Amino acid sequence: MKSKIKYFIIIIFVALFCISCSKDNSIINPPNVETPKYDSTKIAEAYQLISQVQGIRSLVISFESKIISEEYYNNTGPNPDSILDVRSVTKSILSTLVGIAFDKGYLDSPNQPIYEFIEPLVDTLNPEMGAITIRQLLTMTAGFDWHEIAEPSEFPQFVYAPDQLLYILGKPFIYTPGTVFDYSDGAAHLMSVVLAEATGMSASEFARINLFEPMGIDERFWYEDNRGYNYGGVGLCIGPHDMINIGQMILQKGEYNGERIVSENWINDATSIHISANNLLPYLTDYGYYWWKGSKNGYDFSMANGYGGQFILIVPDLELVVVTTCEFRGLSQISGQNWSSIINIIMNNVMSAFI
Repeated sequence: MKSKIKYFIIIIFVALFCISCSKDNSIINPPNVETPKYDSTKIAEAYQLISQVQGIRSLVISFESKIISEEYYNNTGPNPDSILDVRSVTKSILSTLVGIAFDKGYLDSPNQPIYEFIEPLVDTLNPEMGAITIRQLLTMTAGFDWHEIAEPSEFPQFVYAPDQLLYILGKPFIYTPGTVFDYSDGAAHLMSVVLAEATGMSASEFARINLFEPMGIDERFWYEDNRGYNYGGVGLCIGPHDMINIGQMILQKGEYNGERIVSENWINDATSIHISANNLLPYLTDYGYYWWKGSKNGYDFSMANGYGGQFILIVPDLELVVVTTCEFRGLSQISGQNWSSIINIIMNNVMSAFI
């Protein structure tokens, strides 16, 4: 009987010892609880604030290559609206197409003058206009007179001109090309014309073959001028998920899902600072190749920036891509206000949540 009691006591002691060891181990090696990498309260505030912007359509946030939140408003969704273009975000995507054209040998150098592409299209070409280089088009330093962001904008006169190409080519020069930043849809449209003439296909077709299809993006609509050239500065209709994917490709230095879309050298060059934007717009201090540049709390970013609140924000060091779209049709009186409200929310609520 004593031996049985002794045996029983030993069993209890061992059990208690094991439990004690288990508790000690749990303290020494606690469960791997991951610390949140962003402030979800600020993100929630961003969605609450942006929902109050009249005409807002979307806010999508991708972090570390994954969409972590997205909201859609006013009966819209992640797919493109075939009659709503992303305005000047078009320019940033055109920049990527130009890089692909360089990669494939259709264009020789950013210092290449444009006369060989433009001269066959007109009866006479101003030699000064023909001497403009591709780099000068991409950096908005072409030198010819243009009024775009500051009121009054000549964009309507350009769009409704009987011949948009001749409208641009007839502009007088007010700066030495390559010296002064002068934001211009005319320069971007010339770049689209040059791309089409160099590749033998429209910018839209070139994009379908070399950008959209490789990224799994279905064919998208792109408005044309009256000669059949896709507008270089506006007119591309894509959706928020398309924009996120393109932003992610830029973040990954030209790769998407392991496939090379455009060279890393081009992405580095296109998103480098080439000229000061002279504080023309809040937060957007400098300019690359159709990409706006800026910095927030020491974090550099690139931004595709479209009228009325169309944005792609790319912050490499944070592995962050942010996209917004906003209705602008019928809202011309408040589109500037919407633009300001949305970029403030992106910078002060969304981006700040990751810093």
